[in-house]
Amino acid sequence: MVNAEIQQLKTWVEKETLSPGACENAIRWLTDNRFSSFRETISKLVHDANQEELNDAFRKKIEFGTGGIRGTMGAGPNRINARTLGEAAQGLCEYLLQAGGPDAPQRGLVIAHDTRNFSSEFAREVACIAAGNGVRAQIFPSFRSTPELSFALRYTNAVAGIVISASHNPPADNGFKAYWTDGGQVVPPHDKKILSKVQSVEDIVRCEYTEGVQAGLIETLDETVDREYHRRLAQLSLSPERNVRIVYTPLHGVGGTSVIPVLKHLGYNDLHLVEEQSIPSGDFPTVDNGVANPEDPNALKMAIQKAATEHADLVLASDPDADRLGCALPHPAKGWDAPPAELALNGNQIGALLCYYILKTRKNRGDFPAQGVVAKTIVTTDLTSIIARSFGAKVVDNLLVGFKYISHVIEQLPAGAEFLFGTEESHGYLAGSFVRDKDAAIAALLISECAASQKTQGRTLRAYLDHIYATYGYFRETQKSLTRPGVDGSHEIATIMNGLRNHPPAEIGGHPVFEVIDHQAGQATHVQTGKTRSVEGTTGNVMAFTFTEQGHTRVTARPSGTEPKIKFYVSATSVDHPDLASSDLSRTRTAVDALAIKILDGMLLAAEATLSPAHSDWRSEDEPHR
Repeated sequence: MVNAEIQQLKTWVEKETLSPGACENAIRWLTDNRFSSFRETISKLVHDANQEELNDAFRKKIEFGTGGIRGTMGAGPNRINARTLGEAAQGLCEYLLQAGGPDAPQRGLVIAHDTRNFSSEFAREVACIAAGNGVRAQIFPSFRSTPELSFALRYTNAVAGIVISASHNPPADNGFKAYWTDGGQVVPPHDKKILSKVQSVEDIVRCEYTEGVQAGLIETLDETVDREYHRRLAQLSLSPERNVRIVYTPLHGVGGTSVIPVLKHLGYNDLHLVEEQSIPSGDFPTVDNGVANPEDPNALKMAIQKAATEHADLVLASDPDADRLGCALPHPAKGWDAPPAELALNGNQIGALLCYYILKTRKNRGDFPAQGVVAKTIVTTDLTSIIARSFGAKVVDNLLVGFKYISHVIEQLPAGAEFLFGTEESHGYLAGSFVRDKDAAIAALLISECAASQKTQGRTLRAYLDHIYATYGYFRETQKSLTRPGVDGSHEIATIMNGLRNHPPAEIGGHPVFEVIDHQAGQATHVQTGKTRSVEGTTGNVMAFTFTEQGHTRVTARPSGTEPKIKFYVSATSVDHPDLASSDLSRTRTAVDALAIKILDGMLLAAEATLSPAHSDWRSEDEPHR
């Protein structure tokens, strides 16, 4: 039977409908006993002539991105399954034993998982592999948040940590996030070295779970970690105000282990849960299209409906592993009777609110540090930087996308410096330094008391945000993601990036480009003069196009490191365009919003132009001429 399948795979290669690499890997997985558990699934793909899936699932090994390994579950080296996660765990254990020091086996690693399908099973398998390699594995008794894993790693003095999660991805996905000694996701050089180990794995060493427990190599963490994590969360509170009515949904994820306990501990007694979405489920059955992503206003629909019934002041929602937080507020004129898109704040707005609230409150209390630090990624609003500098904080805002770079800033802080706040536009926020990843619980407690404080003063959070805009200038951010799955999609994304890099547009949306910033080359080029300058920060595959000397109005393009997408981020502001500013904020908002949309539309056209026949020579380096 296998011989017939092998012959069919080879026939498709001859017909050029299956890539040679995919064929080679599929044959290996069919014939090598180390992959025997996947044989039936692969046979079905061949029998169904599902060449599209075979091409994508077997064309390469899945790689570490900004969040580790993440993707669709299924058979093949480019899928999430017991084998690919096992290779990741084996490689991480080998690196831990090599680079973790003489006590690395005993310090070992900590393992957490979310509520996704097979997350618990994958977590136990990772523990078996750690134990098989003589590495102590401490595993949570049930699902926990990603930020609690970060906390637990440092609390237990482990060398590394692993979270089995695909964050806010669709139900069919899962993943493996790797953390290092500092509590943050792995960054250079660790990520590349771990990847090298993973790619060279041939045999996975494991033991049975009960054997690992009996040998003292697999241990279940007790409630001490939970209690200490919740205690430290509560210490971040900046105000005693609690008079606010909150509707919260964990979107079927782990938020009940972090967000709910800390809000209840702090005395938020007017807290209302979306009961249907408080049931843990990897299928995310009540969320539109199963996408439990608080970045998407539609994910907040049920919570908004409940908010209308409860006459709530705000809606909060965390993603499945509770590291991101979404927020919706009643409309000034319509209340909760408006489309979710009109009620939900974007990640930049939440970040600006939190930054201003934290810094202003600390300044008013008289405990603002002499060396306070605020950090953000390059695609996050510059409004946060402007706010932070106005309070005298040092700002690190040249970071690549991925909260691990913000965490790395904390690790590198000089003596006497204090990390105040970190934010990224994709709804990630962090205050304090006992957690080294974005944390929905931290964001929830701070945004809740900010709302309560404003309510006491007779002001809503929307009015508070408008006050920030009136003080610093109005900013509008918007983005568009183009999803391009499969082999052809990867080539298309590479073609777009190569086209923008090699032939950057001189104007976008009718607006002349002032400067082209290539973060891969670490260089910025002035469009009119051709003069170049160096760009600080870690290099990565990101292109930015600014429209003013100040550079706050810009559009940035980057491929996602965890999903088959290319993303375009637009920022426009009255700070750069005084002609758009007005004493009437609503008029300013209308003018700047229109500018942002025009730039985004222009960027999409520029990206499309790179795929036209006239640019057929703009291809990824590994793509042959066709």
